Amino acid sequence: MRVVMVGMGSRGDAQPMAVLGAELVARGHDVTLGLCSDLVWIGRALGVETVDLKASAKEFLESPQGQKWLAAGDFQSYVRWLLDYKRQYADQLQSDLIDLASNADVLISGTATELEAVVIAEAAGIPYASIYHAPMRSNSAFPHLLVSTDIFSPEQNLATYAKVDGSNWPVFEPFVNKLRTRVGLPSTTETTGVRLARTGSLEVQAYSRHVVPELVDWDPRRPLTGFLAPSAQQRKLLDELHDPELDAWLDAGDPPVYFGFGSMPVLEPEAALTMIEKVADMLGVRALVSLKARPTSSSAVRVVGNLNHDTVLPRCLAAVHHGGAGTSATSLRAGLPTVVCAVFADQPFWGAQLQRMGVGSTLRFTDLSEPTLFAALEPMLCNGPRQRAAELAVLLREEDAVAQTADALEQSLSA
Repeated sequence: MRVVMVGMGSRGDAQPMAVLGAELVARGHDVTLGLCSDLVWIGRALGVETVDLKASAKEFLESPQGQKWLAAGDFQSYVRWLLDYKRQYADQLQSDLIDLASNADVLISGTATELEAVVIAEAAGIPYASIYHAPMRSNSAFPHLLVSTDIFSPEQNLATYAKVDGSNWPVFEPFVNKLRTRVGLPSTTETTGVRLARTGSLEVQAYSRHVVPELVDWDPRRPLTGFLAPSAQQRKLLDELHDPELDAWLDAGDPPVYFGFGSMPVLEPEAALTMIEKVADMLGVRALVSLKARPTSSSAVRVVGNLNHDTVLPRCLAAVHHGGAGTSATSLRAGLPTVVCAVFADQPFWGAQLQRMGVGSTLRFTDLSEPTLFAALEPMLCNGPRQRAAELAVLLREEDAVAQTADALEQSLSA
């Protein structure tokens, strides 16, 4: 089977696709993976034929203006900027996807390119499958993650999806129909979600039934397969940031609390580092801080740039991060109680869900301060959350999520 996969976005989007692609290659399939320019190396490191989508994830996610909007909680402006960025890049991306799909038996995409991929798969006459890292489609267990983290009645939860579709589709419809015209398809008023449901397309939920048990029996075409994590051997291949000095620091004392916010908007890194130092000192813990800031003179605080979560987090005591699906999955698999400082998108959902499970606490990034960070982190260092997180980690590590996802894809395409 000739499989084309698209993992546009951050490393949290690219790496799971590459891991799944490597599994499909091992099963004898012919796989081509499209990734952003700065993440192409991930697919190639895992032995998957990988093409450059000619966009930078770093540029896309770390625009100075975009960071300011996120830091201020101005998500409407941020989303408008993302849409404008995508429109500027649309012709090139669409051309690349059309070329890739022309030789494919199936097209698989994450959410960042779902609008395009669904249309292009239809025009090519091939099946389409989605990979989701949080529940995005209509269900009665949760409201739409862009609406609220509170859980309402089943009827109220369902109503939020209609509300979001009603506001989003007028924005997306011209974009979708322009592409449909380009590939020779008639215009449509049908939303992407409705089309996927009508065609019975597979929508893999690449997160764990142990973390979102409410959706275990959601829908046969929406299986919860688990977090798509690299194997031990793959972690070695992907550990491009190995730091012997960090290894020595980790070995020299108690496991630290990890603090890192990925591409989220830390506009004043020095002030953030000072806050972390004070909180760590009050709690009597060492701190490993992934931040673009000055080195610290404290032997109990280590400041680093980017690091490999898969290899470092298992050596930590707890984690404080932005709550992206990939980082949340890694901290949970490592058995770490987790404080989520949520900014946007699925991050508030994961923060709320970990808090409901008793393995995390959550606050909005815009509310982050010395008192709020201390209040959120202190309970996570107690025995209860640590024990629950350790027990959950065992369940997550026992899941063969990559194999389950590949099985689901093969079964869907053979039906």
